[in-house]
Order: sequence, then structure tokens, then C-alpha cells
Amino acid sequence: MKGPKFLYLVFVAAVVALVAWLMHRAERNAFQEQVIAAGSKVLGDFAVNDVASIAISGPDGRVTLKRGDKGWGVVERGDYPSDFGRISELILKLSNLEAVQNVPVAETDYGALALRTEGDDIPREEAGIEVELQDGAGQAISSLVLGKTHVTAPEGIRPELAGTASGRYVLPGSSRENAYLVSETFSDLQTTPGAWIDKTFIRPGMPRRVEVKSKDGSWTLQRDVSGGQWTMEGLRKNQSLDMTKAMSIDSMFNSMAVADVPDGPDDARIKPLQENPVTVTADTFDGIRYTLTIGRGDGDNLPVKVAAEALPDEAPAPTPAEGQTPEQAATQAEQAKKAKEAQLAAAEKFAERVVFIPRNFVAPFLSSRAEMLAAPVKK
Repeated sequence: MKGPKFLYLVFVAAVVALVAWLMHRAERNAFQEQVIAAGSKVLGDFAVNDVASIAISGPDGRVTLKRGDKGWGVVERGDYPSDFGRISELILKLSNLEAVQNVPVAETDYGALALRTEGDDIPREEAGIEVELQDGAGQAISSLVLGKTHVTAPEGIRPELAGTASGRYVLPGSSRENAYLVSETFSDLQTTPGAWIDKTFIRPGMPRRVEVKSKDGSWTLQRDVSGGQWTMEGLRKNQSLDMTKAMSIDSMFNSMAVADVPDGPDDARIKPLQENPVTVTADTFDGIRYTLTIGRGDGDNLPVKVAAEALPDEAPAPTPAEGQTPEQAATQAEQAKKAKEAQLAAAEKFAERVVFIPRNFVAPFLSSRAEMLAAPVKK
């Protein structure tokens, strides 16, 4: 190759290299202009009311929360109603999330800050939790990876020994080379579907009669006044009811909470409902009959179905109590009627659903008749 032509090629190569370098520097400068300053919002400004879907995934699982015609639901649980209070709190936290410190990172640093989300077999201590927000049309609004918790401790003390969680490292979806330290820890953020369902269950009035039936037999308790002492039907002279077990029915029957719901009709956890059911019929003093079907199994949470219906109104027209006017008595009766209707409406949303209730909440109803009796007194 002759000298002039060689020099020309060298010149062209140098020009190409210079252009590439200038473009790279421009890109770096453009990126640096996007670095979030301390005190600025990590995810920028977005309308919280536009958020219609939240996907949360991490080493423990994935959950999708979606807003529908009847409110927010958990997609992996058949759109079962979700805990709106927790969802609202999360969206507001993300909307107001501010950077405390900018932390320049390369992808090789992601593991040290627990910001990894891509790749197979990510070590648990390196895995982050990814949160994605979408609007009603399925368009991305924003995303964020929650990483390692930042811990602070008094001077001279190692944080891992006596530290306090004071923040968390995060990586917004719009950034690959800058993570941020924020003051929010997101300590209660969970990635399992069961953690996001609405755990509210029925809240019946005080029961006056409870009948329990299973393949092992049946037993019935009743009483005349709310909060009064229970008696068991069919007791022999040498038998007596274990009052401690009987009185536990009041507190447990009125404090049951949902632990989880099936992930579909083929959920194996439902089988005890067909194989070993226990039926509890409870009539309350406010005139409602609740029927609970409990699947007796080995798990910590048992499948339960519930139905409710109004009992025939046997009460006479309201008679004014001492010091009451007829109008006041009528108002009191009307209020009781509305409360009864509200109770029935609250139970109606469970009519076609199976829920899982912690075993300790239904323990008294799993007892046999013999187990409900007091131990014989030794002479």
C-alpha cells in the first residue's frame, strides 16, 4: 500500500474514533444530567390515581394487584379483594420517595447491594424486590428495585451487631448506573399473594345456639341471654360441660380472620371440605343464622365456607323501655333492623367463596362431644 493512501486510511480511522468518543461522552453527559439530586423524587412525578396495577416480585414469589370494577384484587387469588389500605400506603410511599444519597454503581455492584433481578439462580442475599406500576391500559408508569437495607449504629458499634434499619438502596427502572439510598425501609413489603388479601371475615353478633355436626357425631350448646352461661343438650347426670372450652366459642367466633384463599378450584388445600367436613350452625341473638362448613385437615389453615340467612322474626312489636317514648323504641328497632341487614350483606360476599382460617380460630368446633365435657371429678 502506497504512503498517501495509507495515511488517508489512518486519518479516516482517527476521525471515526473521535466521533465515537464524542458520542459516548455526550451520552455520558446526558445520563449524568438525569442523576437525581438529594431531596428529589426517585420516581419523578406521577399521578397516584393513574396506578391500576402493581406487580411485586422477589425471591419469595410474585404477586399482582389490579384495580377492577369492584376495587383492588389479587390476581393470583382469583381477584379476591385485597387490602386497599396497604396498597394505598405503598403507592403513596413510592410517589413521595426521595433520594438521600446518590450511589454510582455498575452491574457488577448489584449483588453487593441486593439489586439483582436478572439471571438464573441468584443468591438470596443478592436478590432485590422489583415493583412495577402500570396504568389502566397496561402501560408502564414506573418501576423500582428495592435492594439492601441500610443499617446505622452508634459510633464504635458494628451495625450488624446493634444497628437500626434507617433506609434502603433502590434502583429505579430509568437508571442502570445510579442507585439511591432512601430513608424508607419498606420493611413490610411482601411478595406472596396471601399477604395482600383482605383478611376481614364475618363479625357475627353473640351466638345463642351452636350446633356442630361431623362424621364423628354432633353436639349442641345453647343459652338464654347474650354472654350467659352455655348449657349442652343431652347431658347425663354424671356429665358436665367444660365451661372453659364453651366460653372460648364467643371470642373465637367473633375474631376469626382470613389467612389465605385458594389459588384456583383445583387447590389441593380445599380437599378436606369434601373429605372431612364439620358443619357449624350458629343462631345469634340479632336474628341471623350462620352456617360454617369447615374442612378438618392437618394444615395450620383450614378451608371454610360460610352462609348466612335471617331467622324468622319472632319478636313482638317493640315495647318502650322505662323512660323511652314509643318513637325512641321504634327508632331503636329500626337501627337494629339496619344493623341486621348490614351483617347479612357482609356475609353475602363470602357466599360463593372458600377461605382459609387459622386452625386456632375454629379449634372449639373441631372437638368431639366427649372432648367438650369436663373431666369427671375424682372421689
